Amino acid sequence: MQVSNEWFVADAEWEGKPLIIRGRLYLDTIRLSGEFPTRIALVWEYGGDEKGLPTDQEAQTLDFLNEELRNALEESETAVLTAIHIGGKNARYEYYGKSAEEFSLILDKTFARYPALPIKIGAKSEPQWDNYIETVQQFAIQP
Repeated sequence: MQVSNEWFVADAEWEGKPLIIRGRLYLDTIRLSGEFPTRIALVWEYGGDEKGLPTDQEAQTLDFLNEELRNALEESETAVLTAIHIGGKNARYEYYGKSAEEFSLILDKTFARYPALPIKIGAKSEPQWDNYIETVQQFAIQP
């Protein structure tokens, strides 16, 4: 699976606090393949600073573990990371995958050697990738 590694970064606000959004560009071939019909959100709670953003140490930990999971999911062609929303003492990683079950198996295997992590996972059937399209249109495409 050839996955673009080109990203946009946008600043936004949520409840008056800063929100940083990173989104992956040029995923139409994967999106239109129909192989990844499930949107999976992994939400990671962190302590954060007074603005609700992660501390430097938290950001390093989040980036390291996210990269490890992303590599495992994409190398196994189970899911592709499409967006990251950071702010409000939460890091939300948006994936599109084959199924929540396959995603969970890779997640469990990847994080097995770590203590329990403060994450929540939700999944929804979204074969047209509506959330991804909306995010790209809202934050990456400038009129």
